[in-house]
Amino acid sequence: MELDIVQYEIDEEVEKEIINALKNFVARTDADLVILSDDAGRIISFYGKNLDETQAEFLASIISGIFGAAFEMAKMVSQEDLLDAIQYESKKQNVVVKAVGDRFLVGVLCPKNVALGTVRLFLKELAEELNRIFSSVKPKPSKLIKLSPEAVEEKLNKILGAT
Repeated sequence: MELDIVQYEIDEEVEKEIINALKNFVARTDADLVILSDDAGRIISFYGKNLDETQAEFLASIISGIFGAAFEMAKMVSQEDLLDAIQYESKKQNVVVKAVGDRFLVGVLCPKNVALGTVRLFLKELAEELNRIFSSVKPKPSKLIKLSPEAVEEKLNKILGAT
């Protein structure tokens, strides 16, 4: 079993493009927060109101887990029609998560009074812009760790106190 730990080399110019795209999205939709992460929940960038990096990383991990579970369920139901976006509505907040390319997710938190149709429209445009930006960014493996399934199980048991 190999675990790839991916690091994204993003130069200043690309980072500015990403932040500007996220800021523009928030301005157009009045969303509270937009988070860009990879499919493993590693944060690439975020923009929003009253949020620090630790909270953003925590939300990115949750968004990744929820989207991953929904994606796997969609694959079980229909092999041809794979999941592109999910939406969650609560009493005060709405959450929309959209896949961008093969490895990235955009999570949006917005107040209940924001029209979800508008969010989804501009989210589609944001995804297209991010795909354009990402076409110039190449992921590189920063570390390759080789572990047998037994070693992974042993380490997990040790962490969980099962040994």
